[in-house]
Amino acid sequence: MRAELGFLKWEAMGHFFSDGDYLGFNQSDYRGAIAEYEKAWELLSSGWQQQTGGADILEGIADFALRSEDPDLAAEILDSLLPRVNRIAETSLRDACDKLARLASQRPQD
Repeated sequence: MRAELGFLKWEAMGHFFSDGDYLGFNQSDYRGAIAEYEKAWELLSSGWQQQTGGADILEGIADFALRSEDPDLAAEILDSLLPRVNRIAETSLRDACDKLARLASQRPQD
């Protein structure tokens, strides 16, 4: 993956993950953590890169949304993840989306 991305993108991804982890795990800033992981996703420019490295990024995004215990954030993230998850046939991603859907269903009905 590193050779496919190139050194600068690889390094940038590492920074995005590090910043995201810090925000999510240390600051409980789940939206900020998700934003950093989304930046890493944006660096995956080819279908092969998304298939190869994308599942871990999307699982990280789902994990932060679940940790937030915020049904609104879960619904928002689920909507953004589903099209990408459908392109990456990964069982763990589908499981994460199922968990997000359960959390999102806890939103108050208007």
